[in-house]
Amino acid sequence: MRMHIFRFIIVTAFLGMTSAKAAVWQETQSWDSSWEKKYSEWVRNSFNEEIFVSGPYKDISTDCSDAVYAARVIFAYEHKLPFVIRDSTGGGSRITNKMSRFDDISDSLKRVRKFIVFVGQATSTKTLPDDTYPVKINREYVRAGTVWTRPRQNAASIIDRIVRGGAGQDPGHAELVKSVSDTGVIYLIGSTVPKAVRQMHTTSSLVFMPVETTTGLRNWIPADYYGRSKSSIPGYSLEQYNTLGSEGGDSRHIRTWTRDVQKRLALREESKEESIERQADDVCGLVNARVDIVADGEERRRHLDGACMDQGDYEAYSTPSRDNRIKESLFQIMDAANAKGFTKTQKLKKLKSYLDRCPDIRISSGRTISLYEFALQLMKGNVSNNPNHNFEARWGLGRDITICRKY
Repeated sequence: MRMHIFRFIIVTAFLGMTSAKAAVWQETQSWDSSWEKKYSEWVRNSFNEEIFVSGPYKDISTDCSDAVYAARVIFAYEHKLPFVIRDSTGGGSRITNKMSRFDDISDSLKRVRKFIVFVGQATSTKTLPDDTYPVKINREYVRAGTVWTRPRQNAASIIDRIVRGGAGQDPGHAELVKSVSDTGVIYLIGSTVPKAVRQMHTTSSLVFMPVETTTGLRNWIPADYYGRSKSSIPGYSLEQYNTLGSEGGDSRHIRTWTRDVQKRLALREESKEESIERQADDVCGLVNARVDIVADGEERRRHLDGACMDQGDYEAYSTPSRDNRIKESLFQIMDAANAKGFTKTQKLKKLKSYLDRCPDIRISSGRTISLYEFALQLMKGNVSNNPNHNFEARWGLGRDITICRKY
């Protein structure tokens, strides 16, 4: 009898070990409102700009959507919660922490690092709408950990594509809400393209307005809601697509939309001076974050020695959405400052004292440009977002021409 009991204990232990090995990690908790709150607190306090350049997740390469998915994976792993997303290859299958693809890796941290890379390869801004749902604009549902996303937008018509010289219009993008201030300002944290090991960037600049139900402010679909209607999830709402941002009639605009969202989330009104200084700091950060991508693009352009970049290179090193984000942020500062002038450059001069608070930007070894001068060249249309153009043209310091195709 004792031998049977002993064998039962050994078999049970073996099966337990096998089960543990067969999963990326074993879940012992279940998602609920309490864990969602803890996830939000973790994003606000622990998901910082250095998480992929130091610590246990050092040297993991990310682009914008990779970082968003990785945050959810890391928190679920560290707290033994389930991780579930839709398998983008089709059908009703899921990618979960229970998959046995990484059985050969005994170290749990190495296993989850491999899983993060796998999830990044299987997902993109196109898959985020399948794993998230649009939320009500209030402080209960728009919080640290909320996803801010837009899948890739293509040119609207064949004529537009021909005029633009290529097929693409705006690349997709995704970030996480890092925090919501008492003045209702949403701070975002995120990575960018191309996929690389990098420090992330934090900004309060909302560059696009949600116009489709696959975009905007969204929260993760609870695991037990997959296969069910998203509209049944608590907090689901389409108000950010139709109620906010109206300037009268059917017209909607990003600046009005941003103000409406801020008012919904504010506990107190942001002063004019606070708004101008915050947004000037945003522009400073956005332009500094542009330095590395332009430098990498210039290195690639020189390596090609006159050959045109292919679509992959072009999308990795071009900066249209990044430059539009900077420009839109400048317009928002002009609005906040009530800057007067007949032209954009005249209005920009009213902001010089604020922009000059930003230290000169080191764009290459021994070369700097002031934020005001860059903003001036951007407003004049002299800054190129085309990676086939030379370094001077990319910074508005010269002109260049190319017969290369745009994508």
